[in-house]
Amino acid sequence: MSFISWQYAFLLAGVFALYWLLPWRGRIYLLLGSSYFFYGVWDARFLALLLASTSLDFFFGLAIAGHRQSLGKLILNAALPFAWLAGFRLFSGTTTVDNWALGIAAAFPFLFALVYSAMWRLQAGQRRRAFLLGAIVTHLGILFFFKYFNFFAGSLAELLGNFGWQPGWTLLNVILPVGISFYTFQSIAYAVDVYRGEAEPPRDFPLYAAYLAFFPQLVAGPIERPNELLPQFQRPAAWLGENFSRGLRLILIGLFKKVFVADNCALLANYAFDPETTLNGWWATLGVLAFAFQIYGDFSGYTDIARGSARLFGIQLSRNFFFPYMARGPSDFWQRWHITLSTWIRDYIYIPLGGNRGGKWLTMRNLLIAMLLAGLWHGAAWTFVLWGAFHGLLLCLYRLSPGLKRLETEDYGWRMPVSVAVMFLFTLFGWALFRSPGIGHFTHWLQAFGNWETSGYVDWIKPGGWLLIHIVPLLLLQWATAKSRDEIEFTHFPWVVREAGYLILFLLVATSAVSDAEFIYFQF
Repeated sequence: MSFISWQYAFLLAGVFALYWLLPWRGRIYLLLGSSYFFYGVWDARFLALLLASTSLDFFFGLAIAGHRQSLGKLILNAALPFAWLAGFRLFSGTTTVDNWALGIAAAFPFLFALVYSAMWRLQAGQRRRAFLLGAIVTHLGILFFFKYFNFFAGSLAELLGNFGWQPGWTLLNVILPVGISFYTFQSIAYAVDVYRGEAEPPRDFPLYAAYLAFFPQLVAGPIERPNELLPQFQRPAAWLGENFSRGLRLILIGLFKKVFVADNCALLANYAFDPETTLNGWWATLGVLAFAFQIYGDFSGYTDIARGSARLFGIQLSRNFFFPYMARGPSDFWQRWHITLSTWIRDYIYIPLGGNRGGKWLTMRNLLIAMLLAGLWHGAAWTFVLWGAFHGLLLCLYRLSPGLKRLETEDYGWRMPVSVAVMFLFTLFGWALFRSPGIGHFTHWLQAFGNWETSGYVDWIKPGGWLLIHIVPLLLLQWATAKSRDEIEFTHFPWVVREAGYLILFLLVATSAVSDAEFIYFQF
C-alpha cells in the first residue's frame, strides 16, 4: 500500500478517527491491527516473518533483562507464524505457500523453545550474552537468506566459472520481504540496547508488536531506538491540536517532495541511466543531477509522510534529513543524510569496532568496514558495495588530508561555498554509482564525459529547464525552513505568506500526475 495512494489516505483517516475515541489499550490493538493490515497488503505471507521476528525479540529481550517466561507462552506466541501461513494457504490455495516455508514455520516454536531452555541453563553473564548473540545472529541470518544469499551465491559461481569450474548449485526463488532491512536493524538495536541497560523490555507482547510493526515507519524507517519510541506506546498520548496541524503539514510537504519533485526528476534520471540510452556529457550531467534530487525528494518525502502520519497519533518519529546537499564534507553529509541509519552504523558497528580510539590506521579500517556494510545494507549488488566503499574512502581522505579537513570544519570567507560545492560533486559521483544498473553501465556513464558535442548541448536545454522547474520550488522550501529554523512552520514569515506557501504546495501536488512509482527505499 503506497503512501501516495487513496487506499493509504482512507486507512490513515479511519485509524485516526478511531484512535482518539479509544482508551490506551484499545489504541494499541488498533495500531497493531492496522499495521498488520497495511503490511499484509504488500504480501500477506510477509506477516509470518514479521511475527517470527516479533516473538524472537520479545522473549529474547526479556531473557537478556533476566525475566524468564513460561514455555507454554513462548510456544503459543512462536506458533503464530505457522498459524498465519496455514490459514492463508487454506483459504487462498495450496500454491501460495511453499511446503518448505510451512515446514520451517511448524518447526519454529519447538526449536525456539529448545534453544530458549538451553540458554537458561547458562550462568547469568553467559546467558545474557548468549541471548544477545542469538538475537543478532538469527536476525542477520534471516536478512542474509532473503536478501543476500542469491547475490553471494551468484557472485561466487561467476568467480569460480572464471577458473573453469561450474558449480551445480541453484539460486533460491524467494521474494524479498518489504522493509526487512529496516525492521531487522530496529530489532537488533532493541536487543543491544536492552543488553546495555539503555532500554527496558516491555512484558506486554501486543505492545511490543505494535512498536515493531508501527505502519508509518515499518517499510522504510526511520530506524528508531527503543528508548525513544517504546515509551510513546507505553503511555497514552494526549490530544494536541498542534500535533494534528503539524502532522498534516508534514504530510503535505512529503507529498510535494515525492509527487512534484522526485517523480518528475525520475523521468530524466531513468532516461539517462537506461542501458539503451546513448549518453553524452550533457545528458550524463543532467541524469545524475536529476537522480540526486529524485532520491532526496523520494526518501525525505517518504520520511515526512511517515512522521506526519505518526504525529496524528501523538507519536514523534526521528528526523532523518537535514539539508544534506549543504554538507561541507563526508562526515557532515552523514550527519544530514539518512540520519537514523548513519547513527545506527556508528553506534552498533563503528564504535564497537573501536571507532577512532585505536589510532589513525585502525580508524580508517573501521570507517571502511562500516561504510561497506552501509552500502551492502542498501542492496545486494556490487554498485551498492562500491558506493559504500567510495564514501568510506572519502571519509578517510578527509581525515588524512589537512586541507580537506580544514575545508570541512572552517566556515569563514570562501571556504563555506567551496566546501559545499566540492562535497556536492563527490556526492553526485557516488549517486552515479548508486543509480547505475551495473558496473559496466557506470563506466559507460564516465565515458560519456568525453563527448560534449554541440548538438548534445542543444538537446540538453529543454530537459534542463524541466529539471529547474521542479527543483527550484524545493530549494525555496529548504531556504524558507532553514531561515525559520523550523522544518514545518515558516515562523520567520508573516502568517499570510506562510499560508500562501502551503496553498502553493497543495496546488503543485494536486496538479501533478501521480505515477505508480514506488518509493525507492521500499526495495531496501
